[in-house]
Amino acid sequence: MKITPRVAVTLTFIAFGAVMGSQTGAIPVLKQQTGADAFVFGILASCGTLANIVAMSLGGVIAKRFDNRNVLLFILPVDFAALIYALMVNSIFSFGLSFAIINFTIGCTDLFMNAEAGVVEHEAKKPIFASFHGAVLLAMGFFGLVSGFIAVTYGPLWAALAALPFVVAAVYAVNKAIPHRPVHIANTNASNVVLPRKILILIGVIIGMDVAAELTCIQWSGQLLAQLQPSLAAYSGLGIAFYGLFNGGIRSVGDNLRHYFTDLTLVATSLVVSLIGFLVLALNPGFAISIIAFAITGMGLGLIFPCLFSVAAKLAPEARPAALGLVSFVSGPARICFPFLLGAIAQVYGLSMIYLAAGLGVTVALFFTQWVAREIAAKKQKEAQVTLRPSTQSLN
Repeated sequence: MKITPRVAVTLTFIAFGAVMGSQTGAIPVLKQQTGADAFVFGILASCGTLANIVAMSLGGVIAKRFDNRNVLLFILPVDFAALIYALMVNSIFSFGLSFAIINFTIGCTDLFMNAEAGVVEHEAKKPIFASFHGAVLLAMGFFGLVSGFIAVTYGPLWAALAALPFVVAAVYAVNKAIPHRPVHIANTNASNVVLPRKILILIGVIIGMDVAAELTCIQWSGQLLAQLQPSLAAYSGLGIAFYGLFNGGIRSVGDNLRHYFTDLTLVATSLVVSLIGFLVLALNPGFAISIIAFAITGMGLGLIFPCLFSVAAKLAPEARPAALGLVSFVSGPARICFPFLLGAIAQVYGLSMIYLAAGLGVTVALFFTQWVAREIAAKKQKEAQVTLRPSTQSLN
C-alpha cells in the first residue's frame, strides 16, 4: 500500500487513540492502586486538562519554529514514553504528575495532527476531516477495552505493549509521506492574517463544553461500570469501547453527512442526541443499559469536535495553528473546571450525577452553536457587501 499524506495522518490519529485508550482503560486499576477517590481524581484530571490546554495554546509559538512534520516525528515517541510512566504510578503524586505529562504531550500531538489533517483535507478538495477523528475514536475504544482487561488481569503496565506497533507505524508513515513546509513562509502569511476572534472564541466555548462532556465518558465510564457491577470489573472498558465504537462509527460516515448538511447543523443535531444519552446515564441504569447509553452519547458527540475544528480552520486557512490554538485556549476554563466539578459531584452525590452535569453543559453548547451560526452568516453578508461595493462604484 502506498503511504500517502492521508494514510500518514490516519495512522497518526490511530496512534493517538491507542495511547489515550491504553491510559484511560487502566484508570479504575490506577485509582485503586494509588488510593485516589473520586474527588482527588477530579483534581488530578483538572491538572491534566490544564497541561493539555497549555500545550495546545503554545501551537502558534511552536509553529513559528517547526512544521507539522517535525513536531509529529518528535512528539509521537514522547507520547508513548509518557504512557509508560502513566501506567507505572503507585502514589497520588505520581498519578497526578503522569496526568500532567501525558496530557501535555497528547495536547501537542492533538493540535499538530489536526493542523496537518486540515492541510490534507484542503489539498483533497473534499471533506475527509471526520474520517480522521473516526479513526482516533475507534482506536481509543478498542484500546480502552483491551487496556481495561489487561490492567485487571496482568497489571496496567502491560497495556502499553498493544499501542507500541501503532506508534511506530505512525512515526514511519509521517517520515515517509508528510512533506516539509517552509516555516518562514507560513509565518509571513499567518502574521498578516486577521483572525475572526469573536467567532473563534464562541467556537472555543462550544469545544470546551464538548470536551468536558466527552471526558465524563472517557475518564469516568470505567469507574461507573466497575461500581455498578464489581464482579465485571475486568470488562469495565466496555463503556469506553462502545462509546468509541459509535463515536468513531459516526465520524467514519461524517464526511458523507457533510456533503448534505452544514457543519453547524450537524453539531446542533449531535448535541441533542448526546443530551439523550446523558439523561439516561443520569437515571442510574444498570450495567447493560449504561453501555447502551454510552453508545448513544458517543454517537451524539462524534461529529462535534471535527466539524468545529474544520469550521475554525476554514475561517483562517493561512493561520490554522494560530486559529486552532486560540480555540483551544478559550475552551480552557470549561475543560479545566469541569473535571474538578465532576469529582466533587461524584464524591457527594454519586457517579451517575456527573452525567446530569454533562447534560447541562451540552445544553449550553447548543445555545452557543446557534450564536456561531448567526455570526458566520453576518460575516459572510458583510464580506459580500464589501465585494459588491467596488463593482457598483465602477458602474457609476
